[in-house]
Amino acid sequence: MLRVLREGHAARRVARLPDVHAQSLLLELRDLAAARGERPLGPVARLLAYDEHNDSDLAETLETWLDTLGDVRAAAAALFIHPNTLRYRLRRLEEVSGLDIGDPEQRFAAMLQLRILAPR
Repeated sequence: MLRVLREGHAARRVARLPDVHAQSLLLELRDLAAARGERPLGPVARLLAYDEHNDSDLAETLETWLDTLGDVRAAAAALFIHPNTLRYRLRRLEEVSGLDIGDPEQRFAAMLQLRILAPR
C-alpha cells in the first residue's frame, strides 16, 4: 500500500488496501517480470520499436484506446486529437505491429504488456 502511494499510483495520501489493490497487484507483477528479465514481445514489441525509431506515439494511442474500452471519442478526447485521427492511428498501429485490435485476447495481452512490461 505504501509503495503505491509513494510512487504516485493513487491520487491520495492515505489509503486502505481495497482502495489501491489493483495498483498494488500491477506493481507486484512488474516486480516479477523485471526479476525474470521479461520484455514486451510480438506486436507490442514491434509497436514500441516503431515508436522509438519514428518518434511516434502509437503505443500511447493503443494504451489510451484500451483504457477507454475502445471508445473512440473518449480516447480521442484524452489524446486531444480528432476521432478520425484516432481511427487512422488505430489502423496504422495494426499495420505496424500486426496486432488485431478486434481480437479480445490480443487486446488483453497488449494491455498486460503495456501495463507490466512497458509502463510509462
